[in-house]
Amino acid sequence: MVTSALLGLVLVSSPAADDFGKLWEQCAQSIRGQYWARKTRGPEMEALLKKYADRAKGAKSRAEFSAAVNAMIDEFKDSHFEFLGDDRQGYYLFDGLARKEATPMPHIGAWFKPASDGYTVTMVLDGFEAERAGLRKGDVIVSIDGEEFTPVTSLKPRVDKQATLKVRRGSQTLDAKVEVGSKPAMDLFLEATRNSARVIEDDGKKIGYVHLWTQANERFINALHGLVYGKFRDTDAMILDLRDGFGGRPEAYADPFFRPDVKLEWNFGERTTMRQDFGYGRPLIVLINEGSRSAKEVLSFILKKSGRATLVGSTTAGDVLGTGPFRVADWAYLEIPMVDLKVDGERIERAGVTPHFPVPQEHDDAGNDLHLAKALEVLRGKLK
Repeated sequence: MVTSALLGLVLVSSPAADDFGKLWEQCAQSIRGQYWARKTRGPEMEALLKKYADRAKGAKSRAEFSAAVNAMIDEFKDSHFEFLGDDRQGYYLFDGLARKEATPMPHIGAWFKPASDGYTVTMVLDGFEAERAGLRKGDVIVSIDGEEFTPVTSLKPRVDKQATLKVRRGSQTLDAKVEVGSKPAMDLFLEATRNSARVIEDDGKKIGYVHLWTQANERFINALHGLVYGKFRDTDAMILDLRDGFGGRPEAYADPFFRPDVKLEWNFGERTTMRQDFGYGRPLIVLINEGSRSAKEVLSFILKKSGRATLVGSTTAGDVLGTGPFRVADWAYLEIPMVDLKVDGERIERAGVTPHFPVPQEHDDAGNDLHLAKALEVLRGKLK
């Protein structure tokens, strides 16, 4: 019986504890049902599930569970295979694929991977805080405001606030001040794609340049097509940057580059004329590197094999197994490779796509883009 002293009190229940045993079974069931090589590698798959079951079920925290599942996944040696908790940037990318109202991600406009003494910058997105602060790909973020830096957890309490990053660049240690923002990951990549678009004046020619950060959905197709037929309509050539970022689907992205370079003019009367470009047939350079993966590799392969584009940079990742996001908890996604892929009979997984003009070093010590410099050099020869 509740006494009068307790009347009016609001009882707040504690959040339910994570049931890692149940979560493991859900992950294992999803892998057994969806893994692309579940028949050809069935015994190996079952052996790995058995090997890591007790460790995952006995986890004392989400971090321990994630570590156990990802340690197992590493032994499969397949691309597009990962367990992503909401402390990982990839979780927010998948949330953008799975839901219309995606969870905003705290960010500074950069992507990271763990290093021995912090987190290495793997991507600096165009037009955001990391770029404005002068951060470069390869920099290591050692701390934030004197505390441990992590790409998500350390940024959450600093959203809409300024923070100071301790950055290691080679033998140098630098400070960088950034404003922490919050935005759905897909919106971040789309805005960065639009921000990247520019016309480069080189040797008397106009060269359109855009960094397509991902090929996730129709918004990115529309952004690219809009630039080809808009900002770049009067350029002499184009550079399509497919380095780093993420994949999606290859369809439709190359369409303008295979259509005849014909200009249409629709005359509706004395004062009304509409002009339309049917295609873009001028020289096309595609930039690739070891961070070009998934659908970007398929697109690169198509543009190379058809002879439509010249590829510059370094060999792509060789990560092309088809995947999809499986939400296994309100705080986690499981990425499972579900489909193998061949392009014209060739398997790109683990092989990648090689460039016509290899440039092993992407940036020099001053941060200059050597891949882009080579692309402009190649175009000078084509545009003479």
